Order: sequence, then structure tokens, then C-alpha cells
Amino acid sequence: MPARPSPEDALLIHDLYARYSWALDTGDTDAYVQLYSADAVIHEQRPDGDRQVRGHGEIREFVRRFHDNPEFPGRQHRTSQLVILPDAEGRDDRWLVRAYVLTTEFKADRAPSVYWCGHTADVVVKVAGEWYIESRDIRPWAGDVLGRFATGT
Repeated sequence: MPARPSPEDALLIHDLYARYSWALDTGDTDAYVQLYSADAVIHEQRPDGDRQVRGHGEIREFVRRFHDNPEFPGRQHRTSQLVILPDAEGRDDRWLVRAYVLTTEFKADRAPSVYWCGHTADVVVKVAGEWYIESRDIRPWAGDVLGRFATGT
């Protein structure tokens, strides 16, 4: 079995992801930005080209594209099936967190629906007793993650 975080750290890491979804989906830009370490990196794989941002200023701009979008309210991001693995570089204060992400959308004139599904591979870091996202890799549920299947799609 791989090494695991302490039960307390695992609970706090799960809490980090709950706070992430609540901040994102309720338009709390400041709370969202504060979930990241100061020099954090977000990499997002997109059909129209990958996007990468670094640091709180760029992360604020990144999330504002959602929070300023009039089509965004009503979406909910569900992060689940967290798998917490040892850091690839063996650092004691960091863990790799892989997770499913499912985004639903609710509009008053129609039933809730799935808007997007994908997965993440993040590195979380503990600083002064608090957990932060240090790097976030957001990908659709396609490509390499399905490579073990004959079709790969």
C-alpha cells in the first residue's frame, strides 16, 4: 500500500476541495484565490488550446472569466473519488490528489443537466498548518485517462 496522509490531513484535504467548489460555484472570487499557494499554477486542457496561469493575480483573472460570465450561475462542480497519493518528489508536506470532476448546470426553464466531466491531478501543499493547491491540472474525461481501453476514447 502507498503511504497515506494522516487522518487529520486527509480530512483537511477533502475540506479544501469542498471549499474550492463552494467558492467557485457561489462567485466568491477572494475565497477561491486563497485556496491556492502564492505561486500556484493552474493548467487547463481545452479544445481551443491549453491554458496555464500562475500566481494569485492570474488565478484571480482565471476565475473571473467564470464569475463574470452571466451563463455561469447555476453550475455546480462536484469533485469526488479523491485519491491521495505520495508526492512524486517524495516531499513530506505535499500530496498528489487525483479526482473526478462533474459539472452540472441548472437553469430555471429546464431540468438539471451534465455540463462537463473530467478529472484533475493536483499537488497540495501544507503551509503553516493549512493545505493549499500548489498545482492544478484540469482535463476532460478523454485521452490518456482512457488509454487502457481498446478504443482509447
